[in-house]
Amino acid sequence: MARIDPSLKISERQIEVFRTLMITRTLSAAARQLFVSQPGLSVTLRRFEEQLGTRLFERMGGRLVPTEEAQRIFEEIERVHGRFGQLIESIQAIARGDNAIFRFGTSPSVSQQLIPQVLARLSAQAGERRFHCDLLGEKAIRDYLWFAQGACVASIADLDDPALARTTVARGRLVCLLPQDDPLAGRPSLAAGELRGRRFISFEMETPHGRIIAASLARSNTRLDVSIYVRVVQLAIAMVRQGLGVAIVDEFSAMGCEALGLKAVPLQRSLPVPVYVYWSGLRPRPRGTDEFIEALRSVAGGRGVQARSRSSPQKPAQPRARSSQAGQLPQP
Repeated sequence: MARIDPSLKISERQIEVFRTLMITRTLSAAARQLFVSQPGLSVTLRRFEEQLGTRLFERMGGRLVPTEEAQRIFEEIERVHGRFGQLIESIQAIARGDNAIFRFGTSPSVSQQLIPQVLARLSAQAGERRFHCDLLGEKAIRDYLWFAQGACVASIADLDDPALARTTVARGRLVCLLPQDDPLAGRPSLAAGELRGRRFISFEMETPHGRIIAASLARSNTRLDVSIYVRVVQLAIAMVRQGLGVAIVDEFSAMGCEALGLKAVPLQRSLPVPVYVYWSGLRPRPRGTDEFIEALRSVAGGRGVQARSRSSPQKPAQPRARSSQAGQLPQP
């Protein structure tokens, strides 16, 4: 190859492509993660190698095997990328004589009621422990764990990624969220069809809630007209409280809704809503993750949610239901 041209600048996109290839080790998997075509990814890699003047990968058995130079570059990227803030925290913790900071991520549903109770339990066990909680959307979980930004992530999102390990800590259900004075609020459970004709607040189809709700309604052969779409559960709860309609949410998010003047009524024929804890499968499970898992399992079980005591391997994500008409959740 030609010698490196010092006038050329390395772009953030090149670094992103290289990092993803180092983790997935195949062009097809990297292309899926980056939402680009495989030929386009090959061109980006080839240009990056030409710019550096060295080969970064060899093809062996359909996989990309990093060269020694690629491994050294990756180690430098891992050391530097996204770690400056954590470095400052570590320095400050060492100066205080306390480096026991447990950093983790959580999705909005789990953070609403479960996580505060989990941290209260862990703090009672070891009062000197310090925590850093990051609120993450579904698409941010992979990078968060791939690049060791935190120890683990608690989420209802069903991710299909061989680089991630997970366990199921609880399994809940969907509930209909209504004002306490609603005529249906006193029912022990509700069929989805009983919400027809009501202003319905629901979630975009490309969210974990949207997929589970759509599949549950399809299971009941029910279609509901959506008046308001949201992406996060806190917004759905706030809108029901404001009297803008009714919503279907997971029971973890609805815990404590009585204090807001709302009632959570179980949805008949609901698909299960699992709570997973994910961590990177490419390195040993970080210290503190086991205690976090057990505390979350205990808190969920103590609130009447069916707790799970067995780890479950990665499995394909739930099929994504498609809507046939705008503003409507689908039926089969």
